Amino acid sequence: MAQPAPPYTVSPDLLAREEFRAACETLDFQAIFRLMRKYDGASQDRVSSPVRGLTQSRVSRVMSGESNITSLDLVERIADALRIPGAFFRLAPRPWEAETTRADAPPSPALAGIGDHHRASAYATTTAGVSMPAPREPAGDVEDRSLTIDIEVAEDGWATLTYRHELYNGTATPFTRLNRELWFETTNGPLQIESLPSPDRNIIIQRVHDTKLSARFACQVFPAVQPGESVTVGYRSTGGRFVYDHYWRQSIVRPTGTLTIRLRHQGVTSLTRCSATEDRPDGSEISATEGLSFARDEAGVVIELTRRNLRPNQFVTLRWDTAHAST
Repeated sequence: MAQPAPPYTVSPDLLAREEFRAACETLDFQAIFRLMRKYDGASQDRVSSPVRGLTQSRVSRVMSGESNITSLDLVERIADALRIPGAFFRLAPRPWEAETTRADAPPSPALAGIGDHHRASAYATTTAGVSMPAPREPAGDVEDRSLTIDIEVAEDGWATLTYRHELYNGTATPFTRLNRELWFETTNGPLQIESLPSPDRNIIIQRVHDTKLSARFACQVFPAVQPGESVTVGYRSTGGRFVYDHYWRQSIVRPTGTLTIRLRHQGVTSLTRCSATEDRPDGSEISATEGLSFARDEAGVVIELTRRNLRPNQFVTLRWDTAHAST
């Protein structure tokens, strides 16, 4: 009688791919699941079945862009069940990683595209003899020393978002690509995204995946940001609209020194409510109202929220309820 296939775990070859590591670092599970299918031949059912609480239909919705995975608890369960090292998701080493030791064997052909400065620490071996990439030697992070988001909302709800990232490359390798994603409850088609001028870099927007309500894209930075350098990367998005829910939820994907959200809503005479929350990496939520300020001008209301020393896997949410002059 044929034996059932063992539970799926990510192959060493896939773990060695830079595109897979990049997708994990940005929690891009649409790309993660697609790469599992492309390189490991893993079906949606094989991906979901080892992971408690993850269904085949959820994997399908994520792969089609209808849903995403942001829960830290679920990310950890995926890492543990599919044997993805914690460093891939910017997590602490997982308990099962304590079983690994350094391998003395030379790197396999799967590492042919990895630079020499990574090869020395690229492989570890489990006690079962299965090789897999080990976490890279810590060399710092790419950090958002400051992240500023300006949200201009017209009286009819159509919005213009302007992002400015002051990035510092604290790693040992050049940085060339900033992965981003935007989502709105209402749009007039695919979101329009354009780069902002930079005095010392060329910024090119590369569309990765569009749905009617969301856009996944990358800011290509040329020339590369060398280790120890800083650069400001900016882009602007239009085509999204606030209709029923007035909130902005910002995910934090890299260490962030200062986050500032500045929102101007035109045609608003007063705020009936204004609040802010910060989700911590462990999933707990705290109030962030001490970082809030707001005022009125001749056009409407202006709200500013500031948070400091944020870590990956956090979220900051600004909510506001309005009363319009037309009502």
